[in-house]
Amino acid sequence: MAEKPNLQQPVISVRVSEALRGRLERLKEIIYSKSGNTVSTSEVAKQLLESAREDRLELVELLGDPTESLLRIRHKAEGRHLLSQAEWTLVAYYCHQGAEAFANTTPNKISYASLAGILEAFGALYDMQTASPSSRDQYYLSNLPVREVGIEKELREADSALLRRAIKATILTLKNPRKNQWKPTLLARNLYVILEEEKFPNIEQLNDMLWPHWDVLWRVCARGHYFHAKEPLRDRLSSDEDLGNVVQLPLPWIEYDGYILTFVRVDGGEFSFCLNFPGDLAPLYPLSRYPRISEFRSMLNEFDVSKKASYWTGYYFAGYTSEQEDGSITAAFRANDNGITFSFTQAQWKSVKELFRLAWESPEVSRLWDGLVLQYGEL
Repeated sequence: MAEKPNLQQPVISVRVSEALRGRLERLKEIIYSKSGNTVSTSEVAKQLLESAREDRLELVELLGDPTESLLRIRHKAEGRHLLSQAEWTLVAYYCHQGAEAFANTTPNKISYASLAGILEAFGALYDMQTASPSSRDQYYLSNLPVREVGIEKELREADSALLRRAIKATILTLKNPRKNQWKPTLLARNLYVILEEEKFPNIEQLNDMLWPHWDVLWRVCARGHYFHAKEPLRDRLSSDEDLGNVVQLPLPWIEYDGYILTFVRVDGGEFSFCLNFPGDLAPLYPLSRYPRISEFRSMLNEFDVSKKASYWTGYYFAGYTSEQEDGSITAAFRANDNGITFSFTQAQWKSVKELFRLAWESPEVSRLWDGLVLQYGEL
């Protein structure tokens, strides 16, 4: 009797170096960010060997030191040099992270305008991809608020046509948001997936389609990096001592209605300020570093202090209003880390708000702030 053939696949044991293991772990991260499914190291190695795509291998290498990779990408973009598809994919990967970051904090949610910009970039790429319709149309649609923007599938309509209608309707809604409108943060996944999976005619056209959206993409990318790394995208040599003989303009001294803001430079191109209260024995309130200052400004601009029992919740600060015996409403903010609290009348809160508006109209404060936005992103 003839022996039955052995149908079992041979098992190959390979010693994996630490460098290769790191690449495989980064590829597992890429796969998880797209599908939400965890995969084994062996399955990742199998996919890597089967695809052997140069751009995917480049992306894995870029993720080896994402901070340094993103800094190189930013410098290339500032010089208007072409970015590779893998480099754009890395930016889109952190855009995806940035759009969904800080989802549970009031002041740090991504803006409607940034979501619109990301979706515009995706729409531009979708129209230029070589394979249309795409096998991923259903996935792209699942990340868009199709029902919320009033899109219904028509009889015999292809998914690609439905997707294009959903993109246009969502962009229009994001550019004209209603009060407290829900933010479809999952849409940023589409930009990442299309760059990671699809093919495009040539790198020049890819760059041409994405350059108009660079500012938005970078702000959200830097935001995603800060969320994960807890550090800004800052060159290793960026302190005042490393700036050589660069002439630095003086920082302003801003006064409004008795309140004064004084600024001081600190390392890394950052600054701190002191909020000086009016009066002979008035307190000084210091504040430094971009994340705290950004949230403080958000509190001043977004907290509705005209209503009683109103609350504002942030990571660094909390705000609330109280009704006094005479019926007037006062506003207060508290620093969450130390409990320091200041209370204001409606007129005083308005004065402080105007003081900050004037300060950020100062050319030097505005210039420094724009530089910090590049490092931290939209917070």
